[in-house]
Amino acid sequence: MKKNNDIFDRLIRAARRIPENDQTPYSFEKRIMSQLRDVKPVDNVAVWALGLWKAAVPCVAIMLLITTWATLSSTTDANASSDALASELQYTMTQPFQALEESW
Repeated sequence: MKKNNDIFDRLIRAARRIPENDQTPYSFEKRIMSQLRDVKPVDNVAVWALGLWKAAVPCVAIMLLITTWATLSSTTDANASSDALASELQYTMTQPFQALEESW
């Protein structure tokens, strides 16, 4: 760490020895202004749209993989699974009303 500080100190001392020059190069302002005119403003909406479109591809791929997995891993007895689903749905839908009945 001391070596880095020593190098930094020597660099600062060397920079301070260089005399200051108050003159600017010929047409410096014109060159800078022409470069500033060429810079296009950043379109934040376009940046967001590009990012969302790039994210859509992996999302669709994940959706297709999960759909395939769910389809292939489904049980062979569709009636039993649909009855279980129906009872779970009924329980889920009536649970808030049962809580109201208990409080009255």
